[in-house]
Amino acid sequence: MNPLSLIDIRLTRKDWLNLIFAVIVSRIVIYALGLWGVSMFMTGHYAEQPLLQTVCRFDCVWFYRIINNGYDLIPQWLGQKNAANWAFMPLQPFLGWIFSHLTTFENPINNYRFGLAFASNLAFLFSIPMVLMVLKQLKISAATRSTMVWILCFSPYTVYSSAGYTEPLFIALVAGVFLFSYRQQWFWVAILGMLAAITRNLGVFLVFPVLIIAIQHYGIQSFFRFKTPALKVLAAIWVIPIGFFGFMTYMYFHVGDALAFGHIQIAWGRQLTNPFHWLMFGFETGGPKLYLTIMALLAFALNIYLVVRKYYAEALFMFICLILPLSSSLNAMPRYAFGLYPTFLGLALLVERYPSIKTPMLCIFSAASTFIAIGFFGHQFFTV
Repeated sequence: MNPLSLIDIRLTRKDWLNLIFAVIVSRIVIYALGLWGVSMFMTGHYAEQPLLQTVCRFDCVWFYRIINNGYDLIPQWLGQKNAANWAFMPLQPFLGWIFSHLTTFENPINNYRFGLAFASNLAFLFSIPMVLMVLKQLKISAATRSTMVWILCFSPYTVYSSAGYTEPLFIALVAGVFLFSYRQQWFWVAILGMLAAITRNLGVFLVFPVLIIAIQHYGIQSFFRFKTPALKVLAAIWVIPIGFFGFMTYMYFHVGDALAFGHIQIAWGRQLTNPFHWLMFGFETGGPKLYLTIMALLAFALNIYLVVRKYYAEALFMFICLILPLSSSLNAMPRYAFGLYPTFLGLALLVERYPSIKTPMLCIFSAASTFIAIGFFGHQFFTV
């Protein structure tokens, strides 16, 4: 067994105190400044909505519709009535439904909104120790790990971890898959990978980094000879997509299209094409599209840095999770990037190598996170 798998990854008391303090401070700041900004700078309908409606925006609305009515039989939403909730995987709505039982609002929709926000905050709380254990497994220094707690808590799009979205859950599950792959604990790789694939459909591509890490552990010959460790890996790889295939089967019998979650993306203007087309479109259009283009390019630059540092499995998964959305639109590219464990691994490696950047990075991230929180709670589409 690779000695790397024997590293003690337990968090110290100091780690937990730093983590808990950072989470509490960041949640207070994001909610307080975000909601204050709405009351100060926004006008009209969106500035006057109740608290839970202000917090539960955009994708969160689709999730509570799934909780309330299940998956649509036909498209019926958006201006042209051509959108359906098929694009959204079932795990987050399921968790939101569970936690909705913690409240008894007169309007059941508010119970669902609360449940979804609670689920995302809880997932965020789990994601940070998971990422810290991964960094400890990879022998990242304690100083860098401490910095990464604050970078995670104040990442530019951290508002999504407070608003019923899947990002924190996906980070936690994907980080867990990589952690247990490093430690050769394939049962947990299978379970967490399966859950990741029904959190976001891109989770199904975890089969590729898992295989790469396994080959790094055991060598490719062990797979051709069907040795026991290799068979455990293959079993995990088969389990990861089971939930995803189950969702496809449900979609087939429910609406007659197993790939409905992909085909319905056209309602949001998403249709697969050359990703370079969208990059050129961003530069030519300018404004918010230029911002999205620059953020996408920065994400790919970080992706290349992972390759340079020889984190091939992480880089491959990050590339897949960036290139597929970019092939259909520039929209939400920054959110997709900051919803990935490899992104934070890349940032940790940068901070480890260049410690002087941590203070400027934290300042920039903190300012951006509050600005985007105000925009998100104010229903500004550039934040989506």
